[in-house]
Amino acid sequence: MTCTNQSALRRALLRPRYEIIPMRGALDQARKLAAGAVVTVTCSPSRGVQPTIELAEQLAALGHVAIPHLAARRFRSRTHLQDTMARLDAAGVQDVFVVGGDGTDSSGAFTRGADLVAALAEISPGLRSVGIPCYPEGHAFISAQVLDDALDEKRFFAGHMITQMCFDPAVIRGWLERSRARGMALPVYIGIPGVIERRKLLSIALRIGLGDSTRFLRKNGGVMGRLAGPSCFTPDALIDGLGDLLDDPRLNIAGLHINTFNQIDATEAWRRRWLDALIDTGRHDEARTLQAAQGRST
Repeated sequence: MTCTNQSALRRALLRPRYEIIPMRGALDQARKLAAGAVVTVTCSPSRGVQPTIELAEQLAALGHVAIPHLAARRFRSRTHLQDTMARLDAAGVQDVFVVGGDGTDSSGAFTRGADLVAALAEISPGLRSVGIPCYPEGHAFISAQVLDDALDEKRFFAGHMITQMCFDPAVIRGWLERSRARGMALPVYIGIPGVIERRKLLSIALRIGLGDSTRFLRKNGGVMGRLAGPSCFTPDALIDGLGDLLDDPRLNIAGLHINTFNQIDATEAWRRRWLDALIDTGRHDEARTLQAAQGRST
């Protein structure tokens, strides 16, 4: 652990956001989180919105802050969206995360995330927050200019951004500095992976079909090489480099968003180890500071 700003990292790890996939066993995994955890639910390009909404309702009933991903291309009509928002409102779900959704199907009412954000502003103006994605390393199928234009178009009703997983703090910083310089002021959550076993990651990617996880596998061959060993991948190196970014007010980083791939046990054990180490280090630093002060006063 070499991070230079441990207090900022400790604050971020105390209450991160968690992302889970609506698959068998997901609710049981979510039960292992502390009461009131913020949990986002992905939307499968193959299964549609229904499993996402059902799991969000169940998470809200457990007392978690549930945030369903709403994929624009998965809605058949404006009425479909209205009915979905009525269900979420009845369940006490006040936050959503809007994505365009994978695929090229344009037979529904919305073809882009911006279209869905605009509709939400009319249908559910009282939403507590609307999150939107951003891509420090770009997107496999969308140009950087189009991504920037989409962010500008959506920010009128959005409350925050979440970065796609990126393993280089310098790339994250560079993208954020450029975004802030061009006037994108929305707070951002940094997307990181949890603890991932290679075989489980591959299995999940195959089961949910073409989507963010599959793009992640294609674009991060070096990461997959590190996952090929006998042990799990842990995001230690990434976390170690994020302390300074988290403490830089110019970047307006709201916290961490952990992509758990439904591996809650391993991810939470890793998070607690980091917190324990950061707390111990903080105590040692305070003791050394006190000793130095006492030495100067004698």
